[in-house]
Amino acid sequence: MRRVPVQAWVGLTLLGGLGVLSLLAGRVFPHVLAGTCPLGNDPTHPDRTVCELAFGGLWISLAIGLAAGALSTGIGLFVAAVARLAGGNLERWVMRLADAFFALPDVLVVMVLQLAGQSLVDAGSGAGLGPFGLMVVSLALVGWAGPARMFRNRLDTLESQEFIAASRALGATRAHVLRVHLWPALRPFVLAVFLSRLPAAILAESTVSFFGIARMEPMSLGRYLGTSYAALIYEGGSRVVIPAWLLLVLLVLGASLASQALATRPRRA
Repeated sequence: MRRVPVQAWVGLTLLGGLGVLSLLAGRVFPHVLAGTCPLGNDPTHPDRTVCELAFGGLWISLAIGLAAGALSTGIGLFVAAVARLAGGNLERWVMRLADAFFALPDVLVVMVLQLAGQSLVDAGSGAGLGPFGLMVVSLALVGWAGPARMFRNRLDTLESQEFIAASRALGATRAHVLRVHLWPALRPFVLAVFLSRLPAAILAESTVSFFGIARMEPMSLGRYLGTSYAALIYEGGSRVVIPAWLLLVLLVLGASLASQALATRPRRA
């Protein structure tokens, strides 16, 4: 049995609590943020309050991170499993492809994919993808390589155990070993990898949105920061920018705590 560390619960509670509160306040009860914000209105968006734009956009950033992290983790797991099942030259070439993708600068590639995708959408050929879907697909296309490499290495480690050799000696196929013996041991690692992709996806989306390339509506934290940093030229402008930065830091901190704790949690006898 494995005991879930306190850090994991702290991280998951932070993520879940912030996400649920932001969704409720930003979408279900928007008047709460619009009418009772102690930080006042945003000078760059005079008709909106700072709370409405910053805290209300948190759930957008979290939703993008969750969707992109899940999709990239799923693609990476599929690629690693297929490569491991095939073995031989195919596995080596697939992992070389993953290494090549892993070496690409994520943010720059996401920017290029966003610009290309937006051009297709404007031309009426966007396959029905809105700004949210386009961002998720872009992040997944550049983020699958890391999980694929981690899953392949994890499978290689698990297959070196003696009971796997015994199972194969008894005639078990690669597919049987993967489904019956390896997958149960791999599931906690899959969750840890997914959570590790979450902060990377959130930061990548925030960076791309900050530079004004993405068209997220409602505004994510990154896009809000990109459109409101000009408030610093006004007196008291820090009250506009600092809350959004703090929320972004809390999101990344929660995901990092949860992923690191789940990846390193000790076994209990």
